[in-house]
Amino acid sequence: MKFKSRLDRLEAMRPNTPWVPSIIFHPIIEPSENGPREVGAFAKLFLAGENIIIWRSEGEAHEDFDTRVMAIKASSILPSVSMCSHE
Repeated sequence: MKFKSRLDRLEAMRPNTPWVPSIIFHPIIEPSENGPREVGAFAKLFLAGENIIIWRSEGEAHEDFDTRVMAIKASSILPSVSMCSHE
């Protein structure tokens, strides 16, 4: 068997990789006299068959927000309605 035909056969037997949806972070920026400033942020992710929007809490650091969203994504459990909205 030639290398090309063997490679084609092996690639055909390879299982499909599952689609992993990305997490999208959106900052909310408003104009001010000192230039644009960030007033909030939210993350949109696909979890348990639903698009979920998680809002950053007032005074929460960006790194803490990233960690919280990644923890929600890793747990695969829908968060409470008070902290997010479902589409």
